[in-house]
Amino acid sequence: MIETLQHSGLARTAKLSVGDAIALTPNIAFVRAEGVTVPDYAELVLTAHPEKGVRMTTRSDQPLLEHPSGIRLPLSMERRVSEASCSSKEEGAVPEEEVRPEGEVAVLHRAFEMRRDARTFVRKVSVLREAIGPMGAIYAPGIMDVSNLALLCYCGIDIFDDSLLLYEAAKGKLSLPEGTLQAEKAPWLLTDASAEGCAALNLRSAWNELMMVRHMIGEGRLRELVEIRSNASPWSVSVLRLLDLERYELQEKNAPVVGPRFYANSKQALFRPDIRRWRKRVLERFQPAEHKKVLLLIPCSAKKPYFISRSHQLFRSAIQSIPNPEAVQELILTSPIGAVPRELELFYPAAQYDIPVTGHWDREEVAMVQELVAKVASLGFEKVICHLGDESGFVKQVVDCIDTTSGSPTSSESLRNLAMTLEKATSFYERVGRGLGRARSMAAAARFQFGPGGESLLDGCSVSGNYPYSKITENKVQLGLMTPERGMISLTLEGAAKLMPQRLHQVQMGDFQITGNLFAVGVVEADEGIRIGDEVIITRNGALEAVGIAGMSGPEMKRSKRGEAVRIRHKRRPGTGSE
Repeated sequence: MIETLQHSGLARTAKLSVGDAIALTPNIAFVRAEGVTVPDYAELVLTAHPEKGVRMTTRSDQPLLEHPSGIRLPLSMERRVSEASCSSKEEGAVPEEEVRPEGEVAVLHRAFEMRRDARTFVRKVSVLREAIGPMGAIYAPGIMDVSNLALLCYCGIDIFDDSLLLYEAAKGKLSLPEGTLQAEKAPWLLTDASAEGCAALNLRSAWNELMMVRHMIGEGRLRELVEIRSNASPWSVSVLRLLDLERYELQEKNAPVVGPRFYANSKQALFRPDIRRWRKRVLERFQPAEHKKVLLLIPCSAKKPYFISRSHQLFRSAIQSIPNPEAVQELILTSPIGAVPRELELFYPAAQYDIPVTGHWDREEVAMVQELVAKVASLGFEKVICHLGDESGFVKQVVDCIDTTSGSPTSSESLRNLAMTLEKATSFYERVGRGLGRARSMAAAARFQFGPGGESLLDGCSVSGNYPYSKITENKVQLGLMTPERGMISLTLEGAAKLMPQRLHQVQMGDFQITGNLFAVGVVEADEGIRIGDEVIITRNGALEAVGIAGMSGPEMKRSKRGEAVRIRHKRRPGTGSE
């Protein structure tokens, strides 16, 4: 059985139990054979037999995997790894297209040969991950080196072996996070360039990398490490690109909607599943408040959330100085996430990303910003004002707009132009009170968070509090709370009850009394759209039972038998409406 402890996309740290054997994943199985020393830090051991295949055990000799069909591993450093790989022509081999878990561990057959074919590797590992679900672990023999270990974990592989490291050592090669290096050309790394000396360095390097991967999974930042490591080889670059471009749906299901601050330093960050999902949701979910008639395009800031930055405080001051500020819809343009409506600036990843700023935009960045601007501008706005400075050129190609900048957007002249232009542009529209404006803007945030229908949470409600803290109430009863710490609306039981008719983010539990958090074994049904970190509503026999935060995606809740599905915030008291 698998119990997931921490997620980072498809990667995870998990407790794997097979019978009496218990192991932590991701992990490396170290080959035990003649002439090969298993390091004292090893947690998993692999023994091989020419006829019987292999046996994977814990250090205490409890078996995790025995005699998988068609798998052969090198018995010594002299055996060629390519000859050890499974051939579909071998007797008893698993056919290439057959997905066949071995107990709790499924084997990615012919993994070594896929080092020459990134597309086949991505397809095979994705199909296998989908087929075995969250309750199975994937073992990929003969493919791991130090530079691709993080990437393989990111692809959803749980267990590797050290056979390729030993094979490279036998040829006098060192395996490092940066790639492969001839030992004789790296005297600063080791004085003993023998096969044994190379093997010791390779294994220790791999173990250190595994510890780094586990750490980054726990921090929710494995993707950043993968983007760095993938540049070590063309194969790794191809795998990451193909995974992003062709397996977005698989990745997105496992990408949390909350997370830590992170760097988007590489071009590939444009295609991170959480960033791509943001752009997709802005296109599909964002609906501005009906009283917003003037679209204002402004640049991003280095500080996040934007409202704490000096530049945005200046922009906000200019907007608030006019008689009808509620008619203005702010849209912040940025790479890599594209565009951020002001109402959504607290949501992940808008409040967490950090990028290198050069003032240069490549074609893909320009295209994605243009798509988002054109879409938002089509949502009922009658005027568009551009306050972007030098970055306004490509925006003007897709929308007719009034440019208010003179040099820097924060110059005194630019800010005066902005205030004067906004005052004139908004003077034709009916003024809306600040209270109603806040409620309607919060409704747009609720729609973005929960999906179409989520805006009904704000029907007949008011919003109070000092921004960025916002309380949603109806007849003095609190329904929800928006905070920068959570970055989204947190529901009370009363708020959940109001959203229940929309059937959004609901988890149906079994017919039992919940005493703590809800575990996967107690889930009967779950909304497919739920993602890790989402606000969820728990029902029992059709009635509201609790609200909390998703620890798994909806699909994972339904397929898992272990692990925390929902961390409960509020639950109904027996015989009452709340707790």
